[in-house]
Amino acid sequence: MIEKLTPEEFNEFSKNHEQGTFFESSYWGELKSFTGWVSHLVGIKQDGKIVAATLLLGKKIPVLGKYIYYAPRGFLIDYTNYYLLEKFVTEITKYVKKNKGIFIKINPYVEYRKRDINGNPVSDETNRNIIDKLEHLGFIHNGYTIDYGIDLEPRWVSVLDLKGKTEEQILSDLRQSTRWRVNNSYKHGLELNEIDESRLSEFKDLMEHTGERRGFIDRPLSYYKKMYESFKKDDNIKVMLVELNVENYLINLNNQKQELMLKIAESKTKNMTTRNQSYLNELNAQLTSLEDRIENLKIIEETKGKKVTIAGGLFMTFGKQVVSLFGASYKEYMKFNGQYFLNFKMIKYALTNGYEKYNFYGITGEFNEDSPMYGLFDFKRGFNADVVELIGEFTLITRKFSYKLYKIMLKIYQKTKKRVKKW
Repeated sequence: MIEKLTPEEFNEFSKNHEQGTFFESSYWGELKSFTGWVSHLVGIKQDGKIVAATLLLGKKIPVLGKYIYYAPRGFLIDYTNYYLLEKFVTEITKYVKKNKGIFIKINPYVEYRKRDINGNPVSDETNRNIIDKLEHLGFIHNGYTIDYGIDLEPRWVSVLDLKGKTEEQILSDLRQSTRWRVNNSYKHGLELNEIDESRLSEFKDLMEHTGERRGFIDRPLSYYKKMYESFKKDDNIKVMLVELNVENYLINLNNQKQELMLKIAESKTKNMTTRNQSYLNELNAQLTSLEDRIENLKIIEETKGKKVTIAGGLFMTFGKQVVSLFGASYKEYMKFNGQYFLNFKMIKYALTNGYEKYNFYGITGEFNEDSPMYGLFDFKRGFNADVVELIGEFTLITRKFSYKLYKIMLKIYQKTKKRVKKW
């Protein structure tokens, strides 16, 4: 028999479940209530212990007076235990029908096929049997989607496994160019700071800039504030800003300049052999480059101040993995490698605090250089993160006639929306 769960017991179950993510939490339900969804925390217990559970989000459809339901990254269940799965689906179907639901969508955090960092399958073995079972129970599989944004949550994600690894091993496993950028980022006087609600507008500005550059529409500041408010209660969110400490970096570069000038002066006292002349030329080239960097930093200090935000990210720290949900950078400061600094620092945080995985989040299922999102995939691949292909999205129709009406209304709405955009 399905029963309602308290937020505390549901979150505890989700945190310790292999498929548990921040999507399957009372906090996500609280956030979605901000946009008109009603959350239900439900599950099945055996001998007083939860064995299967899910967050159900319901939204009322105008005119119809019925609800659509969605279990984000649900259900939390052993999908190989078909007896339990069948029992849970039966009970969920009854619950949804009782609460005027016309369908329920799920997109389980269950891997379809093992893949390597390049997206190539490592074996022919798949979880097609789980898809077959869900279809047998009445679910319609929405297909093996490849593009980003088709599913409610990405079917393809990029995940770095941290289990049994050391910081040194993770650094050595980075692609050579990524490792260089990580090491280089530490030379620029960068600082990583966790911000609170009072500085969320700074993160919002950063996201808005990145959205304009990459061509996506950013969320309003109110959304970030509600997300922070919901997840910060039990410290399951971190908003981080990478700041360039211009003052300290200038001191460091000026010290380097003094050392270089001493080397040049010393070199000039030696006999000008071909080798010594070549060495002196190299030192002078380094000095010119260093002076250019100092002048550029002075301009930044004069126009932007002694500390400048150059990059940032929003991270979910719920359960067994740290999820890099949003990342952003100011284009003019990308030469400082702020995103490399940020992600490696957060990987270290995840490792130190006992998380099993660092999830770089969504990518597409296309891995060729012509893909519009290839650059994002390649950035994540550089950290030696595996491509994870999930089994996809499913729909279970619980009221056929109402569902048909809903689809008709949806088509009319989408056509109207297109016409409005043309105007």
